[in-house]
Amino acid sequence: MTIGERIKSARIGAGLSQRNLAEKMGLSAMAISKYENGEVTPRSGLLIQMSEMLGVNVDYFFRSISVDLSEPQYRCRKPLKKREESQIHAKVQEWLERYLEIELILGEEKPLLLPSREDCRITSLGEIEDVAQKVRDEWNLGLDPIESVMDVLEQHGIKVGIIGATDKFDALTFYYDDNTPVIAINNDTPGDRQRFNLAHELGHLLLRIEGDVDEETAAHRFAAAFLVPKEMAFRELGQRRRNISPREFYLLKHKWGMSMSAWLHRAADLGIISERTSKRLWLLFNSNGWRQTEPGTPLPPEHPTHMKLLVLRALSEKKISTARAQELLGGEQPGEQCVEAF
Repeated sequence: MTIGERIKSARIGAGLSQRNLAEKMGLSAMAISKYENGEVTPRSGLLIQMSEMLGVNVDYFFRSISVDLSEPQYRCRKPLKKREESQIHAKVQEWLERYLEIELILGEEKPLLLPSREDCRITSLGEIEDVAQKVRDEWNLGLDPIESVMDVLEQHGIKVGIIGATDKFDALTFYYDDNTPVIAINNDTPGDRQRFNLAHELGHLLLRIEGDVDEETAAHRFAAAFLVPKEMAFRELGQRRRNISPREFYLLKHKWGMSMSAWLHRAADLGIISERTSKRLWLLFNSNGWRQTEPGTPLPPEHPTHMKLLVLRALSEKKISTARAQELLGGEQPGEQCVEAF
């Protein structure tokens, strides 16, 4: 990317128009346009001022690595405006460039370790249970609750990042080099929904659907089966129930990291409760507003650690400076969250 293209990308990521940026900097919109089109190269002092206005390190404008988002697949609660999409694209692009740069510095990249396409082929929703268990078996996850879905995905070569975005946006998935999958999720998301979104996106990456199975329904079923294996759902709830109390769903949410609503879906999908019982429970959820905001203490969100560990390793081995580490961490001071422990 040229300096002009980076100025444009950073401006879009900051949610500013050319006129907005020009006003903040005391310039004309025409001047900003000329910088972005490469007709004029801004002086170093102007680039420093611009980096402060756009919330990026000045090194960003000279970064050697650049990536493109190839056909990202969105998961959103409401349709995004074109401007919102562009802003999300710019933020994801900037984060991924930093991720790839630290991998390049250390000469290390996690190999992609996904199950074979044949193992993930399905022709019906019922087959998804076996696929989800195969993934757990191949990744040595056993049957217990997954402590960190983010860490599991990153340990198997899927890059995961969190970005600030409109609350309409949940997640997007794409391949940055036609081979390595990337998942970016909204940083303002409760932990249970965040985990489900990650598992849902994993379903989109893995499942090979044949026949008339709806792709979104399949990804939802995979997410629930991956987070809570069928065998464990039966152990927790029993084989057949006439009723399930909200308190049970609440306790299971905090044990397994899956929302009360997802547990209700899971119980219905596995035939633990009848359709009639399911409808009655959904009426209860709706009347209490639990489909929008579930009761009790929210599940805390997860945070990706792999990229941060790479940066801290490079800093410890004196391959990068503290200022460079801060730039690679998107402005965060290296170790600022754990410094009190030492």
